[in-house]
Amino acid sequence: MTETAATEQTDPREAASDAQTDGTTAGGAPVRKSTWTPTQNLARILWMFFGPLLWSLLPFARPTLLRAFGATVGKGCRFGPAVQVAIPWNLDIGDRVSVRSHAILYALGPVKIGSRSTLDHKAHLCAGTHDASDPGFPLVRSPITVGSDCLLGVDSFVAPGVTVGDGATLLPRASAHRDVPPGATVRGNPARVVEGAGAVDGVPA
Repeated sequence: MTETAATEQTDPREAASDAQTDGTTAGGAPVRKSTWTPTQNLARILWMFFGPLLWSLLPFARPTLLRAFGATVGKGCRFGPAVQVAIPWNLDIGDRVSVRSHAILYALGPVKIGSRSTLDHKAHLCAGTHDASDPGFPLVRSPITVGSDCLLGVDSFVAPGVTVGDGATLLPRASAHRDVPPGATVRGNPARVVEGAGAVDGVPA
């Protein structure tokens, strides 16, 4: 079976979101200009075309491939098949991190993952959204930080701007839209603390 490779996933809405508004046209429609520099656009094109092929053909070299595109990747990291990565140069990954199959690293903004953390099957870090209050719907690239010794369970989700504290656990399908305290275990959507700090009050995360 051929592996589906890591790459940026682009649809028409995302393509439109890559531009920011810069005034309006004569008809009142927002004028857009790219949020990416020419160098970044060239790197995105190279990643889109060559990343998938190399990810599939050279599974042992996936950390090296990410580093070649500007990511910081520590020692002993492992990446499964079909991991989706957008903007690899925004990744800062510690030592012995495990990113399992079909996980999504949507690193439009900076994404930092601490050492010895695990992102399970289909875990999703989403460091990009849009400002719905602006008619131009501009791209917002809010950073995500996942601490050391964390476990992000199957199909879990971390929203833009969220910090997951050291040693925290997101149970399967948990969706963290607020910071998760260190050592806490959260579940549900929105995620609520069920063990550790904040568990008594059921603090949403």
